[in-house]
Amino acid sequence: MTIPVIDIEKTSLKLRHLREERKVKISQLQNLFNMTNPQSIYNWENPDVKNLPRIDNLVVLAKFYDVKIDDLILLKDEIKDVMEVGEACPAYGIAEDTISFVRKKSSDAVIRALEEFYCISI
Repeated sequence: MTIPVIDIEKTSLKLRHLREERKVKISQLQNLFNMTNPQSIYNWENPDVKNLPRIDNLVVLAKFYDVKIDDLILLKDEIKDVMEVGEACPAYGIAEDTISFVRKKSSDAVIRALEEFYCISI
């Protein structure tokens, strides 16, 4: 079975583009997420860091920007058969309302890529 793959670099750039396009400041997102330090947001938007928001934070961003998850997550043109060695899955629980939002606001390919990237079942 083939698996859609998130293009982390392009997704990071997309997150930055959406924020800048809507003239949202980092400090506004910092307040939205109740963060004491905005470094995580800078990391999400930096393609060299290769760090994406947690899935629940993706849902918050989608709601804040009034877009679908598909508008935040960009997939690679290529697909893979298995998870690459060395990839780690985040260890945290996902709220049911987060899962429900993703189901309603994402294409099947993005859902599959999110499941693989975050090691969850949507």
